[in-house]
Amino acid sequence: MEDNNFYWILATILLMISIAFWLSSAVRFYIRMGCFTLLIMVLAAVVSVIALVYPRNLNSYYIAKFIGIPLIWLLKPILNIKVKARGLQHFEQCQRPYIIICNHQSSLDVYPLLRIVPPRTVAVAKKELLYTPIFGQAAWLVHTVFIDRGNHDKAIDTLNKVIEDMKKKLFNLWIFPEGKRNQTGKGMLPFKKGAFHIALTAQIPIIPVVIRPYEQFYNRKAKKLRKEGSMYVTVMDPIDTKQLHLDDIADLAEKTRQKMLDVLQEEDDNMDAKYETLL
Repeated sequence: MEDNNFYWILATILLMISIAFWLSSAVRFYIRMGCFTLLIMVLAAVVSVIALVYPRNLNSYYIAKFIGIPLIWLLKPILNIKVKARGLQHFEQCQRPYIIICNHQSSLDVYPLLRIVPPRTVAVAKKELLYTPIFGQAAWLVHTVFIDRGNHDKAIDTLNKVIEDMKKKLFNLWIFPEGKRNQTGKGMLPFKKGAFHIALTAQIPIIPVVIRPYEQFYNRKAKKLRKEGSMYVTVMDPIDTKQLHLDDIADLAEKTRQKMLDVLQEEDDNMDAKYETLL
């Protein structure tokens, strides 16, 4: 009898969730984001297990995409986001090491990152992420570079060590120069100077990556996340830094930001023809 009651209660709860899902956009938002977050946690756990065999592997991010993409496919019945990209040839044509800088809007940026990240590329993150359960441990195991933004001297020491390692081991850095998510869906936040300090000190190229705003299917403030949407990603021409000096950091950061804004704000009625849909 108790078993029957349990199944009746479970069925009632599932029915109520189903009704709420179809009637409320906020409920759909939380369910879809919850499933997405759970999937990312599973990805982090699986990658951590693999990384335990070969910790701090410079190809861990690249390997993660072959696990992450099939996992993301599992979400298609409730969240089907297509990634459309152009300019991917710049990653292949540019000699390592180089700095990839990309605007950052939400955790959904994982979708294009998993699909376009080139081999031997690691990300830069704020030190606080290291203490986040599962994510922090996974990030350390896959060779994420952690920056202590609260301590300028430590941050500079970390950047200098990264420069030495990049030249020695020939790996790339993926950096979000805004420093945090820009959830307004418009423009870009001011750029931090760390990425440009590394590029000019090491005299290595910068490859800007622009993810166009995707507020047509996602808006955190409005609790909107539609079932289907497209993310448009542009890998821009590499920026040579060999003729520049540390005095040029501020000017380079501003000019690069403006070039990225120009791409971000492009208006084109025939965008799909210019982008390749990635699996």
